[in-house]
Amino acid sequence: MSIGFTLGKYAPFHRGHMQVIETALAEVDHLVVVIYDAKLTTSIPLETRASWIQKCFPAVDIVLARNGPEETGYTADIIQIQNDYLRHLLAGRKFDAFYSSEPYGAMVSDAFACKDRRVDSERKAWPVSATMIRRDTRVSQDMVPPCVWASIKPKLYFLGGPSTGKSTLARWCSEHFNGDLCEEYGRDYWFAHQKNHRLSMHDLEIIAREQTNCEESSWNSTRDIAFIDTSAITTLAYAHYYFDRASTALEKIVEKNRWKYRHVLLCGDEIPFEDTPDRSGPESRGRLQKINEQLLDKYKIPYTRVFGSREDRGILIQNYILKGDIWNGY
Repeated sequence: MSIGFTLGKYAPFHRGHMQVIETALAEVDHLVVVIYDAKLTTSIPLETRASWIQKCFPAVDIVLARNGPEETGYTADIIQIQNDYLRHLLAGRKFDAFYSSEPYGAMVSDAFACKDRRVDSERKAWPVSATMIRRDTRVSQDMVPPCVWASIKPKLYFLGGPSTGKSTLARWCSEHFNGDLCEEYGRDYWFAHQKNHRLSMHDLEIIAREQTNCEESSWNSTRDIAFIDTSAITTLAYAHYYFDRASTALEKIVEKNRWKYRHVLLCGDEIPFEDTPDRSGPESRGRLQKINEQLLDKYKIPYTRVFGSREDRGILIQNYILKGDIWNGY
């Protein structure tokens, strides 16, 4: 059985990467794909990048290169560091060919005593690079598979205390900008499961997990932007509101999804309070608003305040989008 391997950060995974893998699968019986952690390059988790490749190529053997060297270049020291790491990671494996479109193909193939198989080194078939996509995701929709586009498209999260206009703004933006919409999961859950106007910590963990699942389902489209009403941070805020603490499980959900929260819009609490059965009065709004701000600061998540009438807020959001910063990739 012939065995090949390839490697990369896949940050993000694009059509050029796919061409390398497709070529390899046509030539060998078994293919190993090594994916580097690359924390200095991208905030997208290693597991998410691995899932893209597994969805596109279920037959490949994925190896996660955790804590791999971040140094890149062609000095003798860097080449030695990289090759030593790979030999340790892939100890005991024998390969017939190393597939790449990069000059380092010569060094890696030499280290593993296998064929140096270059694929479209001049990028004629797919003139794209991951660096190009990270600089501006607008160039990328046709250059990445759908599962990758769903992950890297801009996502605007609406946070704030109760009755701060989050749902109204998210729906308006979805219609106005023709974007995906993820509505709040927790509201309906609260009506179905609340006891004495409260939820348990276990309930909050369920809401946080399902909220993130709903988000990922909602933006699985070809649209180029998504709007999300609340997030797991909102659920974390309610844990502190109810219990003055949060469970480890709930904090892990927020930490795991923090990479997505690049564009948070904190809705102001200056508008009239609209009391509904799931709310605890205007005093709760002020406290929850403060908790939201504290959590955003704790997790070092940047945010932009939106305030005023719905029209004023719409103008602020439109200007925020038109600035173009939302197109800087992960």
